[in-house]
Amino acid sequence: MAFNLKLDQWVYVPSILLPDGGRDIHAIRRCKIAEVVNRSVCVQLSDGSSSKKIASSKIHTNLGIALVSIGDFASEEGLITPLSKSILQFCRLLVPDDQMTSIKIRAIGELGEWWGKNHPAYTHVILVGHGSREAIHFGVGGARKPKSFERRLGIHHASPKTFISLCCETGRNPFARDFSRLPFCGTLIAPYHTVHGAVASQFLQSFMSLHLLQGKSLGVAFKNASELIPGRESFRLWK
Repeated sequence: MAFNLKLDQWVYVPSILLPDGGRDIHAIRRCKIAEVVNRSVCVQLSDGSSSKKIASSKIHTNLGIALVSIGDFASEEGLITPLSKSILQFCRLLVPDDQMTSIKIRAIGELGEWWGKNHPAYTHVILVGHGSREAIHFGVGGARKPKSFERRLGIHHASPKTFISLCCETGRNPFARDFSRLPFCGTLIAPYHTVHGAVASQFLQSFMSLHLLQGKSLGVAFKNASELIPGRESFRLWK
């Protein structure tokens, strides 16, 4: 939910909630607030008129998606690259290209360098790579526990982000517990089991569609997306 919304503030609204929004190219439209009514807002439409009331829970004050592909040298061509490509192209259908980026790294130091320069632009961070219940594994440097992320990313004092990890078992203790407590993590969504690349892609696309396209809250979108997963794989939400 967006808080402290103000008149004339620019926000991002699910297009489906606006007149003829189903014809929009992307799932989100940038609009100016025309009226604030309790926990709802009306936004200015292209013809100058005001929309119907929209719950502030469906409003985003900022929106940017960063896809981080973590290479391991061994499975990049067969798993990490195709999984990342499927996610990238799907997310480009949801948001304009200037609100979406994709980076490929093999060391946590590279992530830290990128994060320091770019973190203000992104609200959702998708991690693609290999993991375990204790760490995410990098091609250079090996297993990195949450304390390593804190050391590299925490120094930049970023606002809390929504992290969606597609790295196996990172939804378990101790990784999920410790990572979700980091000051730059608002929410962590991650697989509890090992997860096939196709299932990971399906879950991510279902979650992002529900959250951005249909305007559902993080919790509701997560619950609905989890119900669509085939087989034994499952995800967990840590906050």
